[in-house]
Amino acid sequence: MAEQTDSSSDKQTGSDAREVADVGRSSAASRLSQPPGRRTGRRRRPPAWAVSLAARIAALRQFFRTRLPALLKNRRREISTVLISFAVHLLIGLLFAAWMMPDVATDGVLRLLGVADDPSEDLQADDIPQIVQPDSMQDLQVDSTMKQMLSELDRGTQRMNLNSPRPEDLTLPVDDLQDLSEIPVMRGEFGGRSEAGRRAAVKKFGGSADSERAVNAGLTWLQKVQKQDGSWSFDEVGGAGQGGTLQATPMGATSLALLTFLGGGHTHEIKGEYQETVTRGLNWLLSKAETTSSGLDLRGTAQGNSGLYVQGIATICLCEAAALAPKDRTLKRAATSAIRFVERSQDRLGGGWRYTPNQPGDTSVTGWQIMALQSAKANRISVAADTMQDARAFLRSVSVENGARYAYMPRGGPTDTMTAVGLLCQMYMGWRRDRPELQAGVQHLATVGPSRENMYYNYYATQVLHHWGGELWEQWNLKMREQLVTTQLRNGPGAGSWDVTDPHGNGGGRIYQTALSVLTLEVYYRHLPMYRRLDEAAEKEATASKQ
Repeated sequence: MAEQTDSSSDKQTGSDAREVADVGRSSAASRLSQPPGRRTGRRRRPPAWAVSLAARIAALRQFFRTRLPALLKNRRREISTVLISFAVHLLIGLLFAAWMMPDVATDGVLRLLGVADDPSEDLQADDIPQIVQPDSMQDLQVDSTMKQMLSELDRGTQRMNLNSPRPEDLTLPVDDLQDLSEIPVMRGEFGGRSEAGRRAAVKKFGGSADSERAVNAGLTWLQKVQKQDGSWSFDEVGGAGQGGTLQATPMGATSLALLTFLGGGHTHEIKGEYQETVTRGLNWLLSKAETTSSGLDLRGTAQGNSGLYVQGIATICLCEAAALAPKDRTLKRAATSAIRFVERSQDRLGGGWRYTPNQPGDTSVTGWQIMALQSAKANRISVAADTMQDARAFLRSVSVENGARYAYMPRGGPTDTMTAVGLLCQMYMGWRRDRPELQAGVQHLATVGPSRENMYYNYYATQVLHHWGGELWEQWNLKMREQLVTTQLRNGPGAGSWDVTDPHGNGGGRIYQTALSVLTLEVYYRHLPMYRRLDEAAEKEATASKQ
């Protein structure tokens, strides 16, 4: 059949060509028959290319008339398969692109802001004092020098190909807070810092009216001892006594003080009692930061062994400030660059951090860096996967009793303080609640209980027990909360602060002791308990399987 079609096509092509030639001859004959004296246009024989073109056109016409329909008829199944496959792949590509597109305008804000439909009807927390929570937005004022520095971050900071997804197991959805259903809170690790979320979390997780009054009194004292330039200094405590010996470490003092205000949801963008305090503090912090090829160096004029301690604390401060003010691009860029400095300061052999960049690590300094990395991930700032892998390797090197307890340095003996630091890091780095070593470590801390002197231990251990929850947390919280409430000064120039009891607190003095005490009392809402969603999801799954 195909041969017959080809033969007829060739005959048609030859016929068309002869027609063109005959037309040419007839035109010439007609010119010769014209009478003499009559002007006629001379027509030449069509050139070879015209004849060839006519032949090709005729062949093409024949192809579309006969051969193409026959081809489509014989191959219709294969062609249909190709078209369907193309359509399916195109649809999948469009759906994947839509799924990967970030919803910055809505979802990001909903993650960070809790909105109650009608707070006057829903909130039932009369025993909790009114929390100062500003409600209007204002841009962070940064001088031209600072803007110039931040605009050069992209050029001054080396780029890395980083892709570390946000750990979803640390996200606490609103739906899982059954007892807080009357107060929608923002999703994520910072979910309790809105006014509604804070008041509900205090009621739900063990706070009290007295603990909130103690927090506000502590913030008021810290506000009073802030310097005119916006900074804090460990040695300047307004006549209250017990100033710190780290006089040349204002970056550390400022960062630690700012964390207490951010822990209660007070930001530079929202009007309120502490807005100016936070604004001036952040402005000063950014003005003293140094842009380097390794990232934003926040150590300042570090004194003694405070260098990377300060970097870690200041980086946490910027990450939290940026998370609470998602529209502030200046803070987000500064926080991202500070994280790069933390990453590049890590000891790549042992995986930890210590006083200076790339020095073999210890658990105490490493703890602050891991908290900074976690704050970055909670704020959707990428963290290098190898940084986290090396940090896990370091924690294994200082673990004792299969990871239930931790030492200060590799091959050292375990201490309660380092155990609290190590367990909190492991929680944030993915340890599940059913791990025997985690259960043993938490039980050990609960047995030891809160310390009357060591506030550094109390700060970390309180977070571990808070995330763990249950009866162990309730017992711990009752002791810790009442101890802090009753030991806070109520009169004199130090009213609202705490006397220094920490054995390592001489360097930071009264500001250090007060900041850690306030942060410990803010535990109910500063970070929502990470295991609650996992436990409730497991219970729902078990219930569904029984039905």
